[in-house]
Amino acid sequence: MIKQWIILFLFIFMSCTDQLVEKTSPLDGIYYILDAWSKFEQGEHDRAHDLFSTVLLNNNTQYFGDAYVGLAWNSIYKANSIQGLSNLASREYQRDISNEYFTLAQEYIDNNQCPGPECSILCQNLLAGQAYNSSYQALESSRKFYDYGLDSTYWQLMVAYSDSTMFYSQQLLGQDANECNIEYFFDHDSLINYNTIRILRAQTQTRLGNLDDAEIELLEIQDLDCDLNAQTVIECLNSLE
Repeated sequence: MIKQWIILFLFIFMSCTDQLVEKTSPLDGIYYILDAWSKFEQGEHDRAHDLFSTVLLNNNTQYFGDAYVGLAWNSIYKANSIQGLSNLASREYQRDISNEYFTLAQEYIDNNQCPGPECSILCQNLLAGQAYNSSYQALESSRKFYDYGLDSTYWQLMVAYSDSTMFYSQQLLGQDANECNIEYFFDHDSLINYNTIRILRAQTQTRLGNLDDAEIELLEIQDLDCDLNAQTVIECLNSLE
C-alpha cells in the first residue's frame, strides 16, 4: 500500500513539474517581436528597446534580423523625440547606433530576399529604415557645414549620407529584378510610404543641387499636391512639408 502511495505521489509531482516548466519557459522570439512593435507604435521606445533586445538573449538566431531591424527603427524614432540643441549628442548617438543595428540585421536576413524579387517585409523595412536614417544624418551634416564655418568635412559627410539615401531607396523602389520594386508602406507607421520616400529622394537631390532629378522624383508621387508648371521644385517641397 505504501509503495502504491509513493508511486502516486511521484506521478502527481512529475505532472506538476511539467506544468511548471511549460509556464516558466521563455516565450518564442516572435512574441517579443510583436510586443516590441506594439510598444513602438505606442511611443514607448525604452520598453520597445528592451523587448527587441530580449530576443538577442536567445541562442536561436531565427528572429535576430527582426530584432535588429526593430531596434534600428526604434532608435530612429527615439532620436526624433529628442529635441533641442542640448540633446544633440543623445540624438546623434541614436542615429549612429541605428546604423549599427541595420548593419547587424543584414547579417541575419537572407541575401536572396534582400533585395530581390522575393523581397520580404523585413527586407523592405530594413531598406526603408536605412534610407531614412541616412537622410537624417545628411541633413544634420548639412546643418553643421553651414553652422561651423563651411567645414568641408561636413559637406563630404552630407554627400556620403545623401548617396546612401539614394542607394537604399533605389534598392527599395527600383525597377530592376535585383531590387524590391514595390509600392512600399511601413506597417508600423502609415505616415511612411512610397510617396514619402519619393519626397525623401527629391529632398536629397535638391540638397545635392540636382533640381532636374528632384523634379523627376516628385512626378513619380501619386496625387502630387502641387503644380510643377506653376511652382519651382523647392516651392513644391516646402508645400509638402
